[in-house]
This record gives sequence, structure tokens and C-alpha cells, in this order.
Amino acid sequence: MTTLADRLRASTFPERVVAAWNAAATRWNPIAAIVAACAVLTGPLVFFRGYNSDEGLAVSIARSALEDGEWLVPHMFNLRWVERPTLLSWIIAAISAPFGGVSQITARLPVVLFVLLGCLLIYALLRKLSASVPASLIGVALFLACPLVIRSNVMITADLPLAVLLFLAFFLWWSGFEKGSLGFGRWFAVGIVLALAGLLKGPQPLAYFALGVGLYVLGSRSWRQIPGLIIAGLICALPLAAWYAAIYTPGDEGSWAAFMRVRPATQLPGPLAASFKTAAEMLPAVLLAAAFLIAQAFGGERVAPRRFVAAAACYAFTAAIVVLFWPGGSLPRYFLPMLLPLCVFGGLGYDLLAARRADIVAPVLLLTAALLAYALVLSLLSPFLPLRYRQAEIDAARVTALVQKAPATIYRTGDTALNVLPYVPGRIRNATPDELAALPGPAWMILPTEQADALVARRPDKLRVVMPVGDAEQWRLLRLDR
Repeated sequence: MTTLADRLRASTFPERVVAAWNAAATRWNPIAAIVAACAVLTGPLVFFRGYNSDEGLAVSIARSALEDGEWLVPHMFNLRWVERPTLLSWIIAAISAPFGGVSQITARLPVVLFVLLGCLLIYALLRKLSASVPASLIGVALFLACPLVIRSNVMITADLPLAVLLFLAFFLWWSGFEKGSLGFGRWFAVGIVLALAGLLKGPQPLAYFALGVGLYVLGSRSWRQIPGLIIAGLICALPLAAWYAAIYTPGDEGSWAAFMRVRPATQLPGPLAASFKTAAEMLPAVLLAAAFLIAQAFGGERVAPRRFVAAAACYAFTAAIVVLFWPGGSLPRYFLPMLLPLCVFGGLGYDLLAARRADIVAPVLLLTAALLAYALVLSLLSPFLPLRYRQAEIDAARVTALVQKAPATIYRTGDTALNVLPYVPGRIRNATPDELAALPGPAWMILPTEQADALVARRPDKLRVVMPVGDAEQWRLLRLDR
């Protein structure tokens, strides 16, 4: 009985798909093509994608740095927030300062530039490994087509910038190791990049580099690298330790332990569920990388130095295995540092398999093209679907119009209206329900519906509901009169 795989091998369609990619990939300047692809896939979203998920956290911290001078100790307006260092918010604040305040454009721009840097690093490393231009560009395409990247290519969170900085550290290390020029200057540069990565999200993710490269150094008995690793580690550790020491107050240990999931507050998916979900979120890179690694394991033609494959595999998988079995579970975004080396493996797999097994490569190319088309449609539709893409901005405009007619401080509890309030100008403060009950007017408040109803019942003479807020009308805007 003839199987689908047999029919694909007998058909010329896979070869035509590969030939079409080769022709397209060599038609334009590859760097220009990468820049154009990033611009088209992210540009409209920079302008027309409102804050969502937990983006308001980073934006609020950046805004508090500018408005209240809270640079060293992160604050969400007047609320101290010290789970981790917040380099992304500091970058946003620094970029926004000349413009007088944080905007959606200045908040999203750093993440977009990190996406572009990730693409250029994948391309540059593949070319260093003597991969063809089509193979190097497919490595970039695999990165941009990853569902995890499609969702986070303009998202104002530290996960994607962190993955790119860690990969930059690996790129710098491998480039020196390959040339036999791992001197103090190279290790110093690696240490600086790792320090920046640590300031994005704390020390734990640095394990991707420390465990991965450390395992390779030990396994290959490259003992001369150990002093360099120590130097890089010290350079990396100093600013992190200085920040934690400078902001510490008794009790912070609990916040740090919860954030680092040493004492997790919530249970995330276990190893089996997390591994399947992560593989799905990293398609199609997983498919072509797996094909490459399997072919290499079974003695396939060498298209990259054996020691590179070993080093990149150690970097990609050593810490990932630890994260997968970490107590309290894991999420796909924790594995983003693994994605970039997988894309490099995918590019190498293209060169290895395109000519001989087009039936394997062609479906991955088609899936990549389909996902890129999907990402393009999402980007291009963003200006025309305001309720889907800009609900928080629309709500913020309604709140702003009312507040400007009767200016007063805006109060909230917890992280209420997390993505709405960063758009609203004026003084914003956090307070507890009891503090709000004793607050003198005039003031504005945004509260969850239940809290709002309870507070109005306590102060019916001075407090009134003005309007519902939120995509599900889950909050209430209140006005407290004198």
C-alpha cells in the first residue's frame, strides 16, 4: 500500500517548493530582506496594538521612573515592585524621556529591535558555519514564524529580549572559541551581555549559558576556558548583586522566592504537558531541527563542525531540561532561549536535507510560509479592528476625557486596569479598599465591580459610579466628590 510519504518522494512537488524558496531567498539582499520582514510583521502592531496581557506592568514601571524618579527601585506608580530588576522598563524610560513621557511607540520599539537583533544573529551564525543564503534565511524565517514569537514580537515583556541577549552571549563565546581567541576581552564582553540579560529578569535564566557552556567545557575538557567562565560570571554577578543589595528591605525574600519559583505560589503545567505545549509553540523550528539532529546522530553528512553541534545542543537543552522538571511546573515562554539555537539547527537541516530529502523539507517550508502569512495578516489587520486590538486604549481615552473635565488623582487597588491606566495622563496611585473608604475628595477611582459596589454602599453620599471600564466591563470608574 502506497503511503503519503511514498507519494511525496515520488512527486516533483517537494523539489519545486525547495526550488521556489532558493530562488526567492537569493533574489534580494538578505539583510535588507530580514529588516523588511521584521518591519512588515511588527511595524503596524507598534502603532495599532494596544497594551494587553501584563504589558502594563513594564510600562507603569517606566512611567513611574520618569514621573516619580523611581529608577533604582521599581514602582508601579506608588507601589513598590521588587520581584526582579527591570532593565526593559529602564530602557523604555530612557528612550521616552526626550519625548516627555512613555508612549506606545517608545514602549514597543525596544522589543522590536531585539527581534531584529535575534534574526540577524541567527543569520550571522549560520553564515559563519558556511550555511547557504537560503538555509540562513530559513533559520530566520523559522524564528519569525514561531507561534511564540508571533505573539510576543512587540509584547512589552522581558522574555524575548532575554532570549536574544543570552544567544548573543553564546554567539560571542562561540565566535571566539572557533577562532581560538577566547581572551580576557572576549570574556569581558560575554560577561557584560550576561549582566544585561540578568538585569532583564533576574539571575535564573542565565543558567542557559552557564549550564550549557559549562557542560560543554567540562565534556570537551577545555580546561583553559574555566578561568574565562569565572571572569564572565563575576562580571555578570556584580551588577545583579549590587541591585539586590541596594533595594533590599526585610521581607523581600518572599517576593524573590515566589518569582524564582523556589516557593511557587501557583502550579503550572507539569513536564509532559509543558513539553508538548512548548513543542507546538515552537513549530516549525522544532521539526527541521529534529530532522537535522536525528540525521547527525545516525551518521549523516556533516554540514557543521561536530563541536558546534555539541556546544549548541548543550546550550539549548541543558537548562531547558532543568526548567522542564522545575518544581511548580513551567510555561513555553520559559524556553524561549532554546528557540534561537533550534532555528540555527533548522537552517543547517535545510542545507543537509533540501537536495536529498525535499519531501521532508517542503512541508516545513509550507508550514513556515503559512505561519508567516498568518502573522502578516494579523499585523496588517491591526489598524482596522480597534475593538480587538486597542480596547485598552479606547477605554483609556474615555477615562481621560472625564478626568480632564474634573481633574483629580486616580486611585486603584492592586493591578486593576493594568493596561488601561498607563495610557491615562495625570497622577495615579494605588490604595487599599480601607484607605479609599477614608479618602477625602475630590478623587477618581477604578475598582473591580465588587469592590466598587461595596465602597459605594459605604459612602453613598459622596461616591458614585460613572461608567464601566474593561473589555468585559469588569471594572468601574468612580467619582468621589468633596
